[in-house]
Amino acid sequence: MAIDKWLGTAVKRPGAVKNAAKKHGRSTLAEAKAEAKSPSKKIASRGRLALRFMGKAKHGNLKKAKGKSTRKRMSRKA
Repeated sequence: MAIDKWLGTAVKRPGAVKNAAKKHGRSTLAEAKAEAKSPSKKIASRGRLALRFMGKAKHGNLKKAKGKSTRKRMSRKA
């Protein structure tokens, strides 16, 4: 399944986390973290997906690699 098709089926209500954060008086990030720990499977997956879109997910975070490279570079001079 292509990534664009997966995203189209994963995001049912685009503003759900933002609206829930507004309702509870929290930031969107705080609400997403709270939802990710929810016992409800549906709400937890919504929170994890929101964290992933924000670039704050534990796994698959592409933003953390920006800047320093973790790869060792070998010089050609020996």
